[in-house]
Amino acid sequence: MSSTAWKGNSKKVEDIRTVAEDIITRLGLNSSVKGLFIEKTDSPWQEKALIKRKKGYLDVKIIVWDDDTFLYGRVYRLFLYIQDVLNPAFQYNPKMAPDEEKDPEARDRYNQIWSIYVDSRVERLGIENFYDRTLRKNLFIDMAKELSWGKAGRVFLKLWEKDLYTYPDIIDYAVNFSRLSEEPSAASVEVDIKRCLKEPYVKNHLERISSKAFRDAVNELLSFTAYHCKDTVIESTFYGISFLYQRRVFIEIIPSHGDNILFTVLDPETNRYATSVCPKDSDISTVQKTIRERYEKMLLYGKQP
Repeated sequence: MSSTAWKGNSKKVEDIRTVAEDIITRLGLNSSVKGLFIEKTDSPWQEKALIKRKKGYLDVKIIVWDDDTFLYGRVYRLFLYIQDVLNPAFQYNPKMAPDEEKDPEARDRYNQIWSIYVDSRVERLGIENFYDRTLRKNLFIDMAKELSWGKAGRVFLKLWEKDLYTYPDIIDYAVNFSRLSEEPSAASVEVDIKRCLKEPYVKNHLERISSKAFRDAVNELLSFTAYHCKDTVIESTFYGISFLYQRRVFIEIIPSHGDNILFTVLDPETNRYATSVCPKDSDISTVQKTIRERYEKMLLYGKQP
């Protein structure tokens, strides 16, 4: 095996090399890995293994965080990826991977799921690992923005406890992510918030109301306000739709699952907000009256305190 250090203090790189060569031997990769190149990085998030295929063997470059914390486990996990690539039963075929530019979300899921397969094996072997179950779960839940935290946690556990994957399995889970859980998607605050942060538009807020009649009624509220409340600005925020007079929010509507809206109004005289729930069977004329009354109060008291 050739010895070429790419960057950093030679003694430190050689320490990493000693660990890496021991792992190569333990995993039975000696006959396949001929060239080993090591590069250091200042972040554990940038660790990766790169391979270059030669005739009958591989050159491997590992990029490793310049820190001793869980060094053996961090290097071990990198070579598990290489072991997967070399295992015929794994059926590795990079042409199947989701395109990072055309489908970045599927690509992210692909990376996460393969990492779960790698790090769950490291845990079963009793090897200490920076990317332990807790960290990997948190990363997965943050990635699975379309799922509630509870559901994402259950899907993660299902993936973590799966003993054996093939590369086509990983691709299938990444591309057809919704099939991982058979339970129906339940309404959840965190999913609503994630969706609003991603798509903060009035149209998208209204589309969260499943009842067309109620959606049309809420849209009518917007038209009513624009027509009857002069100089009122209607704008979309991350969480809902705001009505502003002289740059001050005096009404906020937040469409919610279950065909309700959260209706928040300001009393400019006391400078206090009050929130109520308006279900789909609400009397829209009453809501319009409230908007008009609050607007008229804004004309009297609406200047910033």
